Amino acid sequence: MKFTNEELNEKSVKELRIIAKQVGVTGYFIMKKTELIEKILNAIKKTEGKEEEYKKTKSTKESIKSESKGEIETPLNNTNLESLLDKISDAKIELKSTRKKENAVSTNQEQTQALVTEEVKPTKTQEEINKNNIQVKEATTFQKKEFYTFKDRQYPRDDKRDDLVRSSGILDITQEGYGFLRVNGYKPSPNDIYVAPSQIRRFELLQGDEISGLTRPPRDSERYYSLIKIDHINDILPEELKNRKHFESLTPVFPHKRFKLENSSEDESTRIIDLFTPIGKGQRGLIVAPPKAGKTTLLKKIAQSIEINHPDTHLMVVLIDERPEEVTDWKRSVRGEVISSTFDEEQENHTRISELALERAKRLVEIGKDVLILMDSITRLTRAYNTTIQTTGRTLSGGIDASAIHKPKRFFGAARCVEQGGSLTILATCLVETGSRMDDVIFEEFKGTGNWELILDRKLADKRIFPAIDLKKSSTRKEELLLTPEELRKIWHLRRVLSSREGSDVTELILEYIKKTKNNKEFLAKIDERGGQF
Repeated sequence: MKFTNEELNEKSVKELRIIAKQVGVTGYFIMKKTELIEKILNAIKKTEGKEEEYKKTKSTKESIKSESKGEIETPLNNTNLESLLDKISDAKIELKSTRKKENAVSTNQEQTQALVTEEVKPTKTQEEINKNNIQVKEATTFQKKEFYTFKDRQYPRDDKRDDLVRSSGILDITQEGYGFLRVNGYKPSPNDIYVAPSQIRRFELLQGDEISGLTRPPRDSERYYSLIKIDHINDILPEELKNRKHFESLTPVFPHKRFKLENSSEDESTRIIDLFTPIGKGQRGLIVAPPKAGKTTLLKKIAQSIEINHPDTHLMVVLIDERPEEVTDWKRSVRGEVISSTFDEEQENHTRISELALERAKRLVEIGKDVLILMDSITRLTRAYNTTIQTTGRTLSGGIDASAIHKPKRFFGAARCVEQGGSLTILATCLVETGSRMDDVIFEEFKGTGNWELILDRKLADKRIFPAIDLKKSSTRKEELLLTPEELRKIWHLRRVLSSREGSDVTELILEYIKKTKNNKEFLAKIDERGGQF
């Protein structure tokens, strides 16, 4: 089998892999086209070299035989008898060595011929038969074979290596110990990838890890693709992630780095939030809103400002029990992750995607990233848990089970600024004035857990004044860590001046002056010139 470089270049990758398998190239299934051509040409050159060596050895043997025969047929006499015997003994020694070389060359020739034509099929040894029996037994089990380790980086023994696909997804671990890579968002789907329990233990994988690697198609008795090789975990090599610190062991501190939302003079919402309720990295905030007060629009503006001013922040929008058209609008409005469960889905889906989204955020914080979760809403999430959990018999007013509050609080309480680097910021909406006693109880339970509150006013919304923020009631705890001393002095003076007015009047007055200035710096300078008087 001979090929030139031009002939190989004209062939497809699939044809090149077949040729590489015939000439004995190992690892051909992961090589690129140029590398395949180079390996094939080298293998063919080695085969031709062995054939030339065999021909030379054969010609040497024939010459030795003819020379020995000619010398033996010459008549013997006393003068040359001794020298002739010496030549015959030397020829025999050389002939033996030549025969050994010939046998070795013929063996290599046969092996090479078998690789090229695949016509010679050696009989299986007892050891190979035992190995095949073991593989057959393991194939009957449910995908529990171990494929890959750190040290040897071995690939599985699979004949269909051309079917390997490189995929990635978010790991969701089940109670039975195995897991799935969710490839279509955070919900289960037929395209998910099975992860064996042995892989989860060996690599110390956690819920919410983003894993990329090689997968193989399902076999006859299987339903899902299977992960056989892990390349990266959260965009980091598996070896480098062995000694990572868990989220619960990180030290929480007060937020001291600020998210700047102001990006346009026309966006009054983000400018007001920057002035009166600044958001820090690691903030735990509640947007308390009655129906139709503009909370969703306010969340979208916050998300868009974060994408513009802080592109390195990982943005996640979690929509629970939301309308389908709102989900579509969110996906078209922001570039971050939109994790949704609409109101027509089961309550278990609401709780499942919220837990997986939270674990995903924790894994990112563990590697030092800043994460922002915008949730709409914490009230609907608590209602979903109240429906799905097993009742304990302890019921709060409004019909909510006492244990239903725990998991939503764990979600909301995960927000923190980490001393070792990284932060998890959660801003969640909380519904009030809905006419439901349960919603009021949920708000009371979460009221003292946050360190940032933005209160929306129904009166302003009825007047179509947006953003309908009650500036007197809205505030940020430890705002002195986020504002400069000059900004803090001016804002506190402004709050003292406006304290005698009603909340709706304060917002209208501030909005009027903000629209007359280009940015917050200019606004504070004008207020300072007037001595805080309007």
